[in-house]
Amino acid sequence: MTETRGRQLLPGQTSRVHVYDVEARTSRLVFESSTVLVEAPNVLDAETLVLNGDGDLWLLPVPAAGDVLDETALLPVPMPGVDEINNDHVLDPSGASVVVSARNGELYRIPLPDGGAATQITDTTTALPAKRKFYLHGIAPDAGSLAAIVGELSEDGVWTTDVAIVDPATGEPTFLTRDGFPDDGCAFAGDVLLFNTERFSPGTAQLASLRPGGSEPVRITNDDRVNWFPHVSPDGAHLLYLSYEPGVQGHPADHRVELRLLPGALARGARMAVVPETLVTLDGGQGTVNVPPWAPDSTWFAYCDYPVTS
Repeated sequence: MTETRGRQLLPGQTSRVHVYDVEARTSRLVFESSTVLVEAPNVLDAETLVLNGDGDLWLLPVPAAGDVLDETALLPVPMPGVDEINNDHVLDPSGASVVVSARNGELYRIPLPDGGAATQITDTTTALPAKRKFYLHGIAPDAGSLAAIVGELSEDGVWTTDVAIVDPATGEPTFLTRDGFPDDGCAFAGDVLLFNTERFSPGTAQLASLRPGGSEPVRITNDDRVNWFPHVSPDGAHLLYLSYEPGVQGHPADHRVELRLLPGALARGARMAVVPETLVTLDGGQGTVNVPPWAPDSTWFAYCDYPVTS
């Protein structure tokens, strides 16, 4: 029997991909499947999305308005020698490759669009004071550094998660946080780093920004909701994020969640009184917008949801 790879659909559940037009404030369905659970869309170009599903990487053509594709439209990206991947994968700004996070905790670079031999970036088998796993969430605009969450298992069996900048040439991390607060979802907004953290309100994740050379993150969101995965549009105008209901722990799947929008200027520390705008309310969470989902021209983004029929 073949071992199951990746997340699987629940009975009666479908996996869907939508694209959202920011100016028109409208979304349209472009993919739906009752057999394959796809997650975490990146936008390669105006005609192509990159997703993961069944532990593999896939290309999905963006159909014409009114058309909805299914699993037969998914095009595999060969990754020989790469372990099963999770939903932490980010496109190189050039579009010529994608860096993926594998279940074994390593980062690999895969050429696009045709796939092929992978370049391993990290090596967690070397002697370390703790076991490590890398979870990629961002690549700098100049491709000179990677933004990753590094999980470490201490000798006494405690996992911690911290924000780090990873050298893509050596795989070595430079930690930006080293504390007991859960951090995640780190991504670049120009030279500023965004992430979600519980340092401001233990048990409730909020968004924060950290400027180059800074040591103290600046809080962006300040409410009782649980806010994850900040993504600034390439033009810097919009800050998109995922928002759970109060009391949710982590970023679980199969919740009623909101996609919310704030001015992108907040990422750079601008202080303004602004109420987040809820763009979409959906059934999802894990897999919806784990990684940067914006189109290169900043006019639209892609997201996933996972409704269950009663």
